[in-house]
Amino acid sequence: MITDVSMPRPAVGSPGTWLRFLAGFAVLYGVLAVPAAGDSSGRWHVVIAAAVLLTAVVAEWVLYAAPVRGLLRRWGLGRPDGRSLATAVGVSTMVLGVYPLFAVVSGSTLALRADWPWVLVGVFAFHGLAEELVWRGYAFRRLREGRSFRSAVLWTMPLVAATHVPIVLTTGLAVGIGAMAVAAATSLPFAHLYEAGRRTLWAPAVLHTAIDSFKLFVIPVAAATTFSLLLVTVSLVVPLLVLALPRRSAVSASTDKASS
Repeated sequence: MITDVSMPRPAVGSPGTWLRFLAGFAVLYGVLAVPAAGDSSGRWHVVIAAAVLLTAVVAEWVLYAAPVRGLLRRWGLGRPDGRSLATAVGVSTMVLGVYPLFAVVSGSTLALRADWPWVLVGVFAFHGLAEELVWRGYAFRRLREGRSFRSAVLWTMPLVAATHVPIVLTTGLAVGIGAMAVAAATSLPFAHLYEAGRRTLWAPAVLHTAIDSFKLFVIPVAAATTFSLLLVTVSLVVPLLVLALPRRSAVSASTDKASS
């Protein structure tokens, strides 16, 4: 069994490396979140995702002097892994079970938005790829270097949870805390899929999209709280099923010389 003793010193550990890491994170998250705050319809999600990717390229070059060659692979946009994708699709299907469950519990039905195909593209581009690019492609990948998988996940969780604090102000305490809990807790299954998929974002992006697929529907106002609580419960429990998929070894997953 591989232990932390065999691992190199964390790449993000000294005050200087933490400042560089947090600066990159702040820039990436700002490009992701600031324009999205003024885009409640989601019509600009694809454009925002493209901006995040461009910013990631620039940040990698400016902050870490990384070579251009292999850059997309280092950020998790390499060749998809079949096993991790299949696992993500299977678990995502179970996540989508929240909709018939909601219908049974509340007696209400959900209607698809008229523009749902474009919304789906936006949800995958923004919540699937762009958010995963920030959280797994940057934050988890950098924190993972020289750390165990568990340690890197625990370091990532508070960052993810903190960025969801504004939801408390816009949707209320109960739903906001639920969103923060889901964001923190899903750091584990998303990171697991990321490493099981040879450090690629495709599998966690699929599962992330499934969790945020509620944006495709018109949710009755009277049943909004019921739906939110059901979605929080399902999102906390069901994604953990991906942990049955084996990950790569700790050493191979934590070594990324090309990205340092």
